Amino acid sequence: MSSSSDNDGSEYSFTDAGENTISVTDIKHYFYCPKIIYFDKVMHADAVLSSQQEVAKKIHKEKEKKDKRRKTMFYDEQFPGCQKLFRVHMFSASLGLEGIADCVIVNGRERIPVDYKRMFSKKGEAWTDHRFQLTAYALLLEEQYSTIVRRGFVYYLPEDLAVEVEITESMKTYLKKAIRAIHNVVEGGEEPSARIPRSRCTGGCGYLWICGGIWNRKN
Repeated sequence: MSSSSDNDGSEYSFTDAGENTISVTDIKHYFYCPKIIYFDKVMHADAVLSSQQEVAKKIHKEKEKKDKRRKTMFYDEQFPGCQKLFRVHMFSASLGLEGIADCVIVNGRERIPVDYKRMFSKKGEAWTDHRFQLTAYALLLEEQYSTIVRRGFVYYLPEDLAVEVEITESMKTYLKKAIRAIHNVVEGGEEPSARIPRSRCTGGCGYLWICGGIWNRKN
């Protein structure tokens, strides 16, 4: 694995990632609902996004551009003089995983992933799928930089709220099992079972049109 930096400080990895590689976004989807992996990676169905989600995407992009121009951000006071890398591309052949971190804080030898979210937090805390998305970035950073990542931040844009997430070894171990499960779905081509709250189906899932909702299905 190799990497380089562009003029604005972003790092990019040049890899031979193939069809068997999954993304960090796939991990977020899996923890939201395992069936999304099947509809997206096996059936290649398109997600149908609401107008609200489309607007949120634009807000996310505007936030990234603004952060590149700003000299201070929410974590500057906690990490004075830290380096900030934006749109950091990473790849792990051993995990079959690739991802693009919105931002990585470089604080000495410490690497801290930051992920922007275009939604509200879970009453001031990070949602489960967001915590494991950060954990995935931690695994990629550890492999690329030969370091140990113990924390990250989820930045909820509508609230202007940065939630610090502790990334434990048990979370990393659990995530590796989930990564294998995702690969099994993609390679096996079978629709996985899922038990999730009905609110996840009706709360903006882009695959509701093809799934019909977990509460209407037998598996």
